[in-house]
Amino acid sequence: LNATSRRDVDGHIIGVVGIGQDITARIAQEQEYARVIETANAPIFGVDLDGKVTVWNKCAADVTSFTSAEVMGQHLVQQFISEDFRASVQEVLDLALKGEVTANFEFPIITKTGAKIQILLNATPRRDEYGHVLGVVGIGQDITGRLAQEQEYSRLIDTANAPIFGVDQVGKVTVWNKCAANISGYSSEETMGHH
Repeated sequence: LNATSRRDVDGHIIGVVGIGQDITARIAQEQEYARVIETANAPIFGVDLDGKVTVWNKCAADVTSFTSAEVMGQHLVQQFISEDFRASVQEVLDLALKGEVTANFEFPIITKTGAKIQILLNATPRRDEYGHVLGVVGIGQDITGRLAQEQEYSRLIDTANAPIFGVDQVGKVTVWNKCAANISGYSSEETMGHH
């Protein structure tokens, strides 16, 4: 509603003129967006221009064990990012605040128990109806299990009792295990990246 005073010829207020707009559909749409964010099977968070948490969905709470109530208003980078990644995460948020999207950024987030969970993040600016940046929305994926599996595969390949090697599309060595090094006499360092 927009309202302005109505005046007589002498400037005395004699009433109010109001102009209203039905925003029922917009409110329903905002509520639907909120439900989608809250029930998404990916951790979603939002921060304002100062880096303080404004959105923390159920999946983010499940991954970190911090409830929405515990994180709202807290500085995301200072409170929930390990010190060694604070600068790079802040840089991603700063880019989004300047209107730039960052995709597939990996970083650890600290859980309530102090554990580090690896997150793959897409960060995008959150804008108002006029296009002004209000903050950042981050949609993540917990990749901790995938990284642990990749490390286990690497360990199994490296310690296998058979020579294992891999090459890329142009024939350059990308995998060279210990057995391949023992049999050939060439170390992994000598073969990696070579034809």
